[in-house]
Amino acid sequence: MSRIENKIEKKSNRVERYKNPYFWIGLGGVILTSLQVEATSLTSWSSVGDLLLNTLSNPYLLGTTGMAVLGVFINPTSKGLGD
Repeated sequence: MSRIENKIEKKSNRVERYKNPYFWIGLGGVILTSLQVEATSLTSWSSVGDLLLNTLSNPYLLGTTGMAVLGVFINPTSKGLGD
């Protein structure tokens, strides 16, 4: 397989991943887990807003959430940040 065909196939796989609803459900789960969100903290819109403000003011939570999201997108079996 040529390099161009290989790149096209990899791009196609990424596009298919983003169309899959289970990918987004899993990403949401990773984000909520890394933010240490409990179901009892999401009972009203004001508590959701408070959670967002507290998260944005906490650099540690932003960093760990960013690393968790990066771990979802990166394929550890390939070189670099791409698939």
